[in-house]
Amino acid sequence: MILNFKKKFAKLSLFKFANLLVLSISIFATMKLMLTLIKTLSLSKVDGNSLVSVKKNPQAVTLSVALPDTSQQVSSSNSLLKSKPKKIELVGKFTTPEKFQKSQELQTIVDDVVTLVAAKQLPKKSLSLTLIDAKTREYGGYQQKVLRYPASVIKMFWMLYFYTQVEKGILKETGFTRSLNNMIKKSDNYAASYILDTVTDTRSGKLKDKKYANWLQKRLKINKFFQQAGYEKIYLSQKTFPVSQNFYRPKGFDLKMRSHGGKHNRNKITSQQAATLLYEIYKGQALLAKSNQKMANLLKIDVQTRSRMLARENIQGFNPVRGYLSEPLPSNVYFGGKAGWTSYCRHDAGYIATPDGKTAYILVVFGGHSTYSKDWNIFPKISRLVFNRMKNRN
Repeated sequence: MILNFKKKFAKLSLFKFANLLVLSISIFATMKLMLTLIKTLSLSKVDGNSLVSVKKNPQAVTLSVALPDTSQQVSSSNSLLKSKPKKIELVGKFTTPEKFQKSQELQTIVDDVVTLVAAKQLPKKSLSLTLIDAKTREYGGYQQKVLRYPASVIKMFWMLYFYTQVEKGILKETGFTRSLNNMIKKSDNYAASYILDTVTDTRSGKLKDKKYANWLQKRLKINKFFQQAGYEKIYLSQKTFPVSQNFYRPKGFDLKMRSHGGKHNRNKITSQQAATLLYEIYKGQALLAKSNQKMANLLKIDVQTRSRMLARENIQGFNPVRGYLSEPLPSNVYFGGKAGWTSYCRHDAGYIATPDGKTAYILVVFGGHSTYSKDWNIFPKISRLVFNRMKNRN
């Protein structure tokens, strides 16, 4: 039989042989394509009415699990997502600032702080303060509704927006632990850039102008989310710089966004808004209990960290203790918050509580001038004054 087949094969013309060869190759290619399609479908899941591929990209998995060092160049965060974000409209529903009650006693404490600042010849015009008793919801304030550039204090808001998307099923928390930790505890701008790109489904870099309108709409949604919750005129869409050595200042769409609408757009929040957000988190009202606890853990500055930061002689680099509100507090006092610092501002927002629970309050201080940036003593003095007065109040 084999011999007979060889004789027939030998009688084939060169033309027929070539056609047979092409046909064989086509059949093989078609079968391979069908096997690939079947494999892809088996690795996919239904997301609403669409089929979303979750085929793993080795590079994407590695980058999303472990954030690269900040010395590396910023890459597209879109490539780090394992699946396309679901189209869900997020609506912010939190405690609005107006729901707190004015207290003359707390206002007197705030007024005394302003007097202290003036005595140090620091500009009162650049100062904002909000003090909230976390137990009674009473407050006192000074220029607390003035919008100011928040520096790294803004990262608290990005953190909450991230966990909102996790609760809605838009994002998975897995793979972002290190990024969140670096953004809040280390105030790393690279990690913050990655988180902001992720929650807004955008990326920085050279993009085609025709895509700008869609890109801008995505970035601005984070503002709308908080504005719907009563955070009037808040602006949270700009990144904190420098992101890296290659991304020292805004460029591309990030730069174009700065002048959108003929305005000089920069991040802006009030001390009242920062205090309200902290109240939401620490009273467990911002999101589900599990998410609130995770955010509180990220904001917490433990005893060991405070001790280590106080011992640092070099004041350069991020140090949320030395020169800030937690510096003069007793070691057994709880402190959770976020500091911000640039060459022209010093800010801090903190939740402070004594071990016995009798004293619990929120203090936010914004110093939007270079004199506050250079003064490493004024914030600790403010914190000491407020702590002593609040402790004696209870």
